Amino acid sequence: MTHPRLSKSACLVASLVVVTSGTPIFAETSGQGAELACDATMMSGSIAQLNATHATVNTSILIDAPAADVWATLTDFEAMADWSTGTLQGMTGDIRNGGRVVITFLFGVDENGDPVANEIPHTLIYEEGSKIGWSDPFPADIGGGHDNHFYQVQPCDDRTLFIQSDGIVDNPYAANFVTQLLPMYQLFNAELKAAAEK
Repeated sequence: MTHPRLSKSACLVASLVVVTSGTPIFAETSGQGAELACDATMMSGSIAQLNATHATVNTSILIDAPAADVWATLTDFEAMADWSTGTLQGMTGDIRNGGRVVITFLFGVDENGDPVANEIPHTLIYEEGSKIGWSDPFPADIGGGHDNHFYQVQPCDDRTLFIQSDGIVDNPYAANFVTQLLPMYQLFNAELKAAAEK
């Protein structure tokens, strides 16, 4: 049975084989991890499995635009679907710290191979100009636990370091989730960069 807020294809992630290990599983795409110097130009991303039910994904990108412009692009939720082809598509509701919102998020594909949009309620963590995210429970039918998903905008000289991170906690499929999320988050980061630099 699928959760009413999630598509059947999103729930299929729970059927994948989970890799469990006492040592971190690490996938690096640029050699610098999530901490970039202001002269870095490439995307960075890593995943780590901290234990059998806790895994993290960290991504970052340097954007050639001021932090205020990146924040404005990131939080223009009505226009987001115009440039974002993966993961976050928009947000509606009470957009403030502690506000209740509904996130439109692409995850999984349908029988035709098309992305599936999921509308997921969250309680927002919001710091104007710098951070937006949530730390909410996962549905029990996809393993339970919770995720800590954050988007952060940090000034970096006259440019911006954008960081997107997630921690899946107390979920037996955590490693599978972060493995799938890494390329999706990097795509979103690259598309945000392109949109903010226009």
